[in-house]
Amino acid sequence: MIRKLLLAIFGASAIGLAGCADDPTVGQEPFDGESTVTATVEFRPLVPALDRATRTTGDAIRSIRSLCVLLYDSKGDLVKKYPLAEGEGPGRYKVEEEERTSTPDNPTAEAKTPRATFTLGEGIPYGDYYIYAVANMGGLDDRADEIRTIEGLKSILLTWNEGDIAANDQMLGFFTAAGKVEKQAPLLRLNTKTAALHAWIRRAASKVTVAYDGSALEEGVFIYLKSVAIKDIPSTCKLGDKNTPDEKRQLIAQGEQIVYGTGTDYGENWHARITKGHPVYPYPAGEEYDPTREAEYKAAAHSEKAEALFFYENMQGEGKDKRQDSDDDHKLDAPGNKEEGDAGYKDDKPYGSYIEVKAYYRSINADRIGSGEITYRFMLGKDVKTDYDAERNHHYKLTLKFNRFANDVDWHIDYTEEDPGMLIPSPFYISYLYNHTMLMPLKINTAGREIVSLQAKIVENGWAPTGAPKSEYYSPADLPAEKPFNGFLSLRQTTQTVIPSPDGSPDAQTLETANKDYYESNYRHLRNYLTTEGSHDIDAPDPAQNTVLGKEGDGKYWVEIDRESKATTFRIPLYTRAKQLIIKTGFTGNNPYEAYPRTAKVQFVARLRDAEGAEVELKDIATIVQVPRIVNPKGIWRKHDSTTPFHVVLKQLPQENATRFETFPSEGPWKAYVVRGDRSTIHLAQDTVRGSTDTPIDFNIFFEGCDAEESKCAVIRVEYHNYSCYHLIFARQGSASIALVPGGTRWRTCNMRTATTEADCPTEEGSLFRFANWDDPIDATNNVADGFKDHTNTELLIAGTSTRKKWSQIHADNNKASFSDPTVGGKTLRVATFQDFEELYQADDIEQGYGVLYGNDATETLTEVGEVYGHSYTTHGNTDDRGKGYGMRGTFVYNKSENTEYSGRNLFFPIGVSGYGQRKHTDKHTGTEAHAVVKYAGIANTISDIYRPLFYDLYRRPGAIYWLRELVDETGRPQADYQRALGWDFNYFSFDFNLISASNIINNGGWVPTGQPSNTGTPDSSNACFVRCVEID
Repeated sequence: MIRKLLLAIFGASAIGLAGCADDPTVGQEPFDGESTVTATVEFRPLVPALDRATRTTGDAIRSIRSLCVLLYDSKGDLVKKYPLAEGEGPGRYKVEEEERTSTPDNPTAEAKTPRATFTLGEGIPYGDYYIYAVANMGGLDDRADEIRTIEGLKSILLTWNEGDIAANDQMLGFFTAAGKVEKQAPLLRLNTKTAALHAWIRRAASKVTVAYDGSALEEGVFIYLKSVAIKDIPSTCKLGDKNTPDEKRQLIAQGEQIVYGTGTDYGENWHARITKGHPVYPYPAGEEYDPTREAEYKAAAHSEKAEALFFYENMQGEGKDKRQDSDDDHKLDAPGNKEEGDAGYKDDKPYGSYIEVKAYYRSINADRIGSGEITYRFMLGKDVKTDYDAERNHHYKLTLKFNRFANDVDWHIDYTEEDPGMLIPSPFYISYLYNHTMLMPLKINTAGREIVSLQAKIVENGWAPTGAPKSEYYSPADLPAEKPFNGFLSLRQTTQTVIPSPDGSPDAQTLETANKDYYESNYRHLRNYLTTEGSHDIDAPDPAQNTVLGKEGDGKYWVEIDRESKATTFRIPLYTRAKQLIIKTGFTGNNPYEAYPRTAKVQFVARLRDAEGAEVELKDIATIVQVPRIVNPKGIWRKHDSTTPFHVVLKQLPQENATRFETFPSEGPWKAYVVRGDRSTIHLAQDTVRGSTDTPIDFNIFFEGCDAEESKCAVIRVEYHNYSCYHLIFARQGSASIALVPGGTRWRTCNMRTATTEADCPTEEGSLFRFANWDDPIDATNNVADGFKDHTNTELLIAGTSTRKKWSQIHADNNKASFSDPTVGGKTLRVATFQDFEELYQADDIEQGYGVLYGNDATETLTEVGEVYGHSYTTHGNTDDRGKGYGMRGTFVYNKSENTEYSGRNLFFPIGVSGYGQRKHTDKHTGTEAHAVVKYAGIANTISDIYRPLFYDLYRRPGAIYWLRELVDETGRPQADYQRALGWDFNYFSFDFNLISASNIINNGGWVPTGQPSNTGTPDSSNACFVRCVEID
């Protein structure tokens, strides 16, 4: 009679019986015969441990590669071993997957485990046996001496394979009577023809997965995870006996490591970044973080296949409380704890295994600024308090929860600040807008010394785009250290919109010298700060000149002294400069680039003195980043009776030639609120909408409607990047004409389309008109950005008709003529005059913004460039929604005052779908004279001018020209070249809002000295430009 042992091994969990059989018994008299034994053998699922808030996948040691069954007699001596091979038939095993269910009595960390079934091909005599199963150690032929006894089997010494982690998959288990749970192997009596057995086998190794939770972080705190490793793991392990290393030589100092990121480019593109707004890691690589999936991320971090760190069992027993503030005194009990000999080194468990997380820490939060490498360490065990047993066959689910400033957690922390030392949050961000400010915190650890002085000096100041291909700007002039006076940053408050040019007709080098003199004589680059506690508006005396530089009103700063921690924090204002730094140079405090930031560097030098009079100098450099220009969205318009909200998500271009805008996160908290205008008609979900660090700027604007005869306006201010950067969004409801200043001209809302009609809404560009010609409006559909082609012979559609005409058939009057007053809807209007525009130019309360307006049918910020810029009357409101909700680029002119009636009022001047709001009579971009060219700039090609680098590719930059009603020979401007105005210039790239001389847009009969009337120019020589009308009082 052949005894058959049917054995099923499940990966990591107990298995049930297979078939019907008698229970094996102990205590009955044995008798002769053979028993057919049906048995189930499973390898126990990993037990979850630390389930609370490398390169190796989590299922690396779950396979069954070989199986051996061993029978021992009642004395513990080997009777027989049965090595099995995978396959079909006697003496072979077959592997299947078995579902696992976790219960409170039998927790499991694995949903499935392998199950091996087989039949022994020979009989087992009746008798009393201890029966063991060993997996993944072959037939144990090389362990013949050790397996002669049970004790020898259990004491087999395994050696950790560092080169092949999956090879550390040895397992041991023993058989019990089916349905019984035993802690030790029982002596089983086989004395029946059939018997049911059940076995558990366990891995000698365990694994740990590590997740991260930053939900309790403060705003403006960033953790850039670099790696996690397991340290001091046992180099050997007993197959079945408890493994307790007691010598350092029995440990491997560096176990497995998972690398999250390398290098020092700590920024928004660092995938493993933990912040208040992106608190959970890991999440899938290559995907954008989705806050709605955080529960999924947390579960996946500790899943069976999550990246894991493996190690042999290390049982170190009970010990001291691991928590780093176990006595609740708000101080870390054993900070650092990194070297042998440190107090409490490894929590007094020198041979225990621990987890080490390396990261870079950065806080721009003014309450506790700092940055530097930081390390977190945690001793493994089955709880977070006193257990140091890293037991075999466990899955340790470890979550590092960062609290507040990321250096008060239940882990050992290795993070130090120099004492004395200076801490500056770098990089720090400033708005792309001109004449804006931010407060940068600077902390000095004094170590009890007195701060004698603190000086700031701009050592680099860029006008050029940072990170842009050199083909996109004139790189030879990119000299931020040699010529900081051309840069965007100032240490002192700025109020002027335009820095005036020298009198006369200075050449480019003279203009640069004037820019330099202004910068240095007004000490835009240098400032000395008083060090006494409180707020200050004046400088300390300059050490080199022994006098106070600058003046009162250069900007208030604050000094806060914490005597207990022996630290002083300065809150230092930095400023963007004027919109135009001497007009003809092109340099500006605005960042004209939509895809690239600009950078400056400020050196801070502090002198400290101790009680004996000895001085020490601290020096550091802060990188100041002027963020890329935000244009999408810049404005929202609604009809008077619309209550449709608009969903704002700020987006920017990743490159200048990109075809899609991208959402970007705020580097620090953000907020949005109505800063000017009618808060009852236009409002947000609450007075101030807020968002966390590392989240998109995302909110809704609501409209309540107004009477048809009125227009309501508001300005929404968005503060992002730790509130250091600003963006304005101009909202308007209604189409009624409005004046922007008290007693001023009342402007129409839309451009002219024909002699008797206006565009349907502000986002429509209207038509282009040659000078004083109402009869032949060039329809907007003709205006395409086509690389400045010659359209001499192109048949151009005349707006409002089906007629097409060539350029030569579309006539223009000479420069002495004027536009007649049109009648629209029975109301006589007039084309805006120089005085109408000049009123806005000269008004102290009027400013401009540049970007994208979304119209009445738009409900959200769009992404595709063609849609963001592409509003056209031909697709507007089509039944198939093609073109619905598209935006339009242009210039917003708005009232920034707090005047109750006029605050927030704004007008929009579109530049057209093509971006070129002008059709030029002549242009030589191709080298030969071309006509009817769709192009904004008067410059034919690139300008390689070391003194005017921002004009390098002005020829291709967007903008628009609007006609004045008539020529004005004397504008009242002091500059000779700002006379004889016939149009108004909207330069979308350089943020210019200014008159344009007649000679740029029409043949005006040649040069005439200032003060004399213009000559009569040539008919049919004008460009075609936009027209905006005003009300006639």
